Amino acid sequence: MGRLIDIAWPQLNVKVVAELNDERNPELCEEFWQQLPFKVTQAHPVVSGASMYAWTPVVSSAPVHHRELITECPIGRLRYSQSTGNKMSVQYGKGQEPLAQPVLGQVLPEYCHLLPGVGKAVWNNLFYEKDVIFLEVSAHEGQGHSGKPAKPMNLAPLAQKLYDEAERIQLVEPEEIRALRLGEVEDAGTYGQYFSAWDFANGMLRDYIMYTIYPILTLAGKLEPKALSQVLNELDVPYSSYLSVVGFKKLEALAGELREYVATAETKEEIQQVLRAFLKYGNRLCAWSYQMFPWYLGMFYNRSKDGQERPGRWKPDAE
Repeated sequence: MGRLIDIAWPQLNVKVVAELNDERNPELCEEFWQQLPFKVTQAHPVVSGASMYAWTPVVSSAPVHHRELITECPIGRLRYSQSTGNKMSVQYGKGQEPLAQPVLGQVLPEYCHLLPGVGKAVWNNLFYEKDVIFLEVSAHEGQGHSGKPAKPMNLAPLAQKLYDEAERIQLVEPEEIRALRLGEVEDAGTYGQYFSAWDFANGMLRDYIMYTIYPILTLAGKLEPKALSQVLNELDVPYSSYLSVVGFKKLEALAGELREYVATAETKEEIQQVLRAFLKYGNRLCAWSYQMFPWYLGMFYNRSKDGQERPGRWKPDAE
């Protein structure tokens, strides 16, 4: 039997118990276990169907032996996606994306009936209510956990700086995301509107952190430091420079420090350490950007009806 964890949504007065997939994904489960307990914002996918996910404080690159298609996940399945932000997912209904993800565990059967209610509340909140619901994950009583997350040792000053910034914004919306969503970033958006800049920033931040920096981390154990530095310089600047234009000045500055550090690093281990720290910080930005994005605009884009060619157009009733 795998180790047990508690998964709680305090604002919804719900707590469930789940078993980790220790037998089939031992390395992944151990990395996850070492970072318990944690508290993060709870989100909901806007594409893949009836599940909930949250960007965890973990940055895992552990080998994965057991994956499962989202469309085949039973209610209560825990998934863990390393390559899309180190997100933990909880399935509460039908999945819609035929993509395989690592299996982290399973909510115990006696708690699964609670999940659809939580899932719908989380969906309503993300889509249009725009409050913040928190997720708390901890070791279940009697599992031999210390009760404290493991801390990385012998950190380089830049890595420590990045970890500190990630922890600072874990439960508090970053200033740059708040400024962007309130239209306070001057000249971000054509002719006075700023939704276009907000939309671009949300998408580019996701691509930058999850689909660019994380793959670079996986390459860091394979490429020599000089080669990896060239890859980072080539891929990082277009993202960090544009994001600075829409208000992410701190991110650009830290990205510059990252490139400088990697350029002089002598070992793969040094590079991996700072990349993990940068990812932890970047994942927190992604989590808040996703949480605050106005997904409710999707109500104008339901499936086409009665031959409607251009969904999303609002036509007031004729007077």
